[in-house]
Amino acid sequence: MPELPEVEILKRYFEEVALSKKIVNVEFHDKLDKIFKSPRDVIRKSLLNESFTETRRTGKYLFAKISNGKWLHLHFGMTGSLEIFSETAPLPKYTRFVIEFENGDKLAFRDLRKFGVIQIVSDLADYHISNKLGTDLLEIDEKSFIKAFKNRKTFIKNVLLDQKHFAGIGNWIADEMLFEVGVHPEEIAANITEEKLKLLYKSAKRIVEEAIEFDTHYGKFPENFFTNYRKENAIHPDYKNSPVQRLVVGGRGTFIVPQKQKKSPPK
Repeated sequence: MPELPEVEILKRYFEEVALSKKIVNVEFHDKLDKIFKSPRDVIRKSLLNESFTETRRTGKYLFAKISNGKWLHLHFGMTGSLEIFSETAPLPKYTRFVIEFENGDKLAFRDLRKFGVIQIVSDLADYHISNKLGTDLLEIDEKSFIKAFKNRKTFIKNVLLDQKHFAGIGNWIADEMLFEVGVHPEEIAANITEEKLKLLYKSAKRIVEEAIEFDTHYGKFPENFFTNYRKENAIHPDYKNSPVQRLVVGGRGTFIVPQKQKKSPPK
């Protein structure tokens, strides 16, 4: 599933291949219109004879500004990606939507499982409010990050995945952060010390920035990442006597090294 690092890489790719090019045609390849959250005619009228002027990303949500002031919202679901191809090349596999530019380039939105989203958004600020999207993880400051945990009587893993305070922490990133700082995912958020919350903040920034730097994509993680051992009974080289354990926290598969991430006794 594309997480924040992958979406940031896709954002940069979109900027490289799609900005400032006149749009001359769009093609719809999802017969059931599962991924199209705006009607086809709205998408077509919003894009034809226009161009993209800039992009913005909030967490895993990518937005491309159209020259008429509207925004194209792209969400990549579990298997979404982008691919530029020429007008003479065959349609890329699993293509659901195509934007054709005046110079002959075509941009395909590919999505095997069709959990992605193609949508026209009129007002970006209103969209963020109505969808309860918080500040992007790479933009939030330490003080605001720590405040999100105040008085929260739920598991810290659940708070990390809640997008309304800070957007962009997905399942593997949360596990990576908690392992790095040595926090059990079922610790109550309000009980986490400010010192550890500061460490989680720094960890989140480092993990995401490093993943972006190394062009992380679909499991190809840097050697030092915990997620390389993120499966039941795997052995992390620093904890050879403590096999990785799988839990379900808030309905999400969660992986820990018990020796490092010990749960505090009940108060």
